[in-house]
Amino acid sequence: MTQRFYFLVASQATTNLGFVLYTMAVTSYIKQNTGSTTLASMITMTSLIARLLSSLSVPLLADTYKSIHIMRSVQVMQIGMLVGLYVLLTQEFTATVLTMCFIIIGIISFFNGLFSIFKTSVVRSLVSKHQRMQANSILSTIDQTFLFAGWSLGGFILSLTGVT
Repeated sequence: MTQRFYFLVASQATTNLGFVLYTMAVTSYIKQNTGSTTLASMITMTSLIARLLSSLSVPLLADTYKSIHIMRSVQVMQIGMLVGLYVLLTQEFTATVLTMCFIIIGIISFFNGLFSIFKTSVVRSLVSKHQRMQANSILSTIDQTFLFAGWSLGGFILSLTGVT
């Protein structure tokens, strides 16, 4: 396996961990400020819909841009959106802040969906043909492990650190 493959693995692991933690934080933030379980659960629904839309838009992007360039751009945009989300969560809670939370979650999830899809196409160029099965297995294992660990430990971390 190449060093670039391991960078991809590390990127996927941190993306998954970040996804879980910010989803839990925003869900708690909305529940705490609105008292509505329905609104809080809409974070997950917004994320799912955005990821679905990203998978529908892949054919438009795949024909125009290289997968590695899309993945890099998506990562940078996700970081920017996360910074914006953090700043938003430090503001006084209003209906505008609530709306912006949903919009930013949708954008981040859209980019996350793109990253996940293009990740599999990039593996081909990063590892040799006889190592692809092993590489995909490693990516899948890391993916599921960090999602599991994030959801398992996220509540504990959130209770210690608070929403922000």
